[in-house]
Parts: sequence; C-alpha cells; structure tokens
Amino acid sequence: MKHLTYIAITFVITTGLLSTDRQNFSVLIEPMWENLEHNPTRNEQFGGKWILVGSITFRKRCKDPVCLQQIRFHWQGKEINHLIGSLYKKNPDREFMPIQENLICDGLWNKPKQILVLNFDKKQSLGPTTIFYLVLTIPKNVESILQNGSFYIEKRCLPEPFKSYAHTTELSLALNTSPSTQPIQ
Repeated sequence: MKHLTYIAITFVITTGLLSTDRQNFSVLIEPMWENLEHNPTRNEQFGGKWILVGSITFRKRCKDPVCLQQIRFHWQGKEINHLIGSLYKKNPDREFMPIQENLICDGLWNKPKQILVLNFDKKQSLGPTTIFYLVLTIPKNVESILQNGSFYIEKRCLPEPFKSYAHTTELSLALNTSPSTQPIQ
C-alpha cells in the first residue's frame, strides 16, 4: 500500500510539473511557402528556388536563461538525395529579411538518415518569444517531393524545458501547398 501511495504522489507531482512546463514553454511551427527570389537567373545561381518554408516560434514565460544549440529536421516522405537549408532569426522590430545579419547557420543534409541538421555557430538565447525561419534552396526535381511530405523536429535536440512540451505535441512542418489535400501528419 505504501508503494502504491508513493507511485500516486510521484504521478501527481510529475503531472503537475509537466502541466507547468506546458504552460511556460511552447513551440509553434507554421508552414509557409514563399518564394524569396523571383529572378530565374538568381535561382539558377542558388541551385533552385529559394523558398521560406516555415517558422519555428519558441515561447517561454520564465526568466531563467534557455539556449538552443541545434535543430534537427527529420524528413518524412519520398527520399531526397540532397537538400540545402538555412536558418534565420527574425528581428522582432523588423519584417523578415533573409540577410547575413539574421543568418543563424546553414544546414547539412544527412542523406542516409534523411535529416537536415542545423548546428548553430553560437548558442541562441531564447527570449519570451523567439522566431526562426527555415529557408530551403529547392531544385525543380525536389519541389513536388517536398510538397508531399513533412519535417518533424527531433525532440532530444531541444532545450530541456521544451522537451516535455515536445513529448505531448507533434512538432511537424507539413509542406503540402495544395488546398485540396491534407498535409501528411
């Protein structure tokens, strides 16, 4: 009976802490599909269309410092041989611009694991609301593949306070741009 009481108390405390974490820490992923470069010559120079595919918003309600060092996007869909991606941080006082000043890092594509790895050049301190934008360079032969799949964030790369939120929420970025079909979950 003591053992059962101990388990019940532990469950109540843990559930309360997870609930508090969910209220204090959240991650919102919003898909977009915005062509950032409309010049065909520049697209050819880049190796494909330069597309803003989504935003990742980290929100925290505590004053404790929390830093992010890496984001890993796992691909779910038809296999992709090569993908180029960059992560930018949005300046809260300005409209988003994919310029060097806002660049956090360029990504590395892991073909066997189908993961876009974004290792930050330096740790990013997360404020009350911190927004990142994922920009991909998409060759013509990869565009339709991306529009029929999704990425999800690897939960273990998130800072500790955001992990409990991620365990109960799917952190998925579906890139389906067709209004007549449902994105892959």
